[in-house]
Amino acid sequence: MKSKSIGSFLLGLTLVATIVAITPSAFADHAKVDVSTPAGSSTPGCEETNSCFDPAEAIIDVGGEVTWTNDDTAAHTVTSGDLASDPDNVGTEFDSSLLGPGKTFSKTFEEAGTFPYFCMVHPWMKGVVTVQAEMEDEETPMEEEETYANAMSSDGSVNVEIESSIPAADKEMSIHATFTDADGNAIQHINYAITAMQDGVEVLSVPNAHEHKGEGMHTTDALSSDSPVDIQVTILGIGLPDEEANWTGPKGDVVSLQVVPEFGTIAALILAISIVSIIAVTAKSRVIPKL
Repeated sequence: MKSKSIGSFLLGLTLVATIVAITPSAFADHAKVDVSTPAGSSTPGCEETNSCFDPAEAIIDVGGEVTWTNDDTAAHTVTSGDLASDPDNVGTEFDSSLLGPGKTFSKTFEEAGTFPYFCMVHPWMKGVVTVQAEMEDEETPMEEEETYANAMSSDGSVNVEIESSIPAADKEMSIHATFTDADGNAIQHINYAITAMQDGVEVLSVPNAHEHKGEGMHTTDALSSDSPVDIQVTILGIGLPDEEANWTGPKGDVVSLQVVPEFGTIAALILAISIVSIIAVTAKSRVIPKL
């Protein structure tokens, strides 16, 4: 009987370790963010998927640094402001001047705020830097929980990971999609479509997304409830956006995931504690309680 108790206890520790492993970190490092100007962004169209800069929104703390790298074959600029709504203040916060292919530009932000920017050569290319005060980084995890889910393509070559905010009525839900191969390496130049449904209503539809580094950010419409959200990702192929004929990978493969409200960070920890308690009672009484 003693060996059974030890076995149950070890099983409990394994389950807890598994749950903790899939629970996202509550704290993120916002000291430095790298932003790419992806290949093909000099051609109109990237603005439709908010992918002219990757990531489109760079979030850092006060004193943090953002570095832009031109990964395109055309020259670009990183110029602060909004040409359409406030042309008089364009470039007053920062301006990289013309950046050739492979060139970089860095900016350290000393004040909190939101700083939109764009490319003077290709004005449809827009991005934003959000600089948050130090305390905001500590408070955010307590106010907004996140949930995590992942699934593989049918051939096992593409792993789709979804990290999102918890569904809540009258609030938009952020969706962070990451694509890795079977060895856990980021898949570069992934092309995909993503949709999200809640209670039979479509709250997100992006038919043609391209991520240079295998990570994409999306935001749903305001949700009608805190019901689960079903996310469907269709893998269109791997390759440059203007070379569709040469795309590889499981083209057309559909991966479905669900974001369930009650399995956020705190709920996962509560579940872990419950499992330990149940196993402890089982080991002592030799009676398996009903869940």
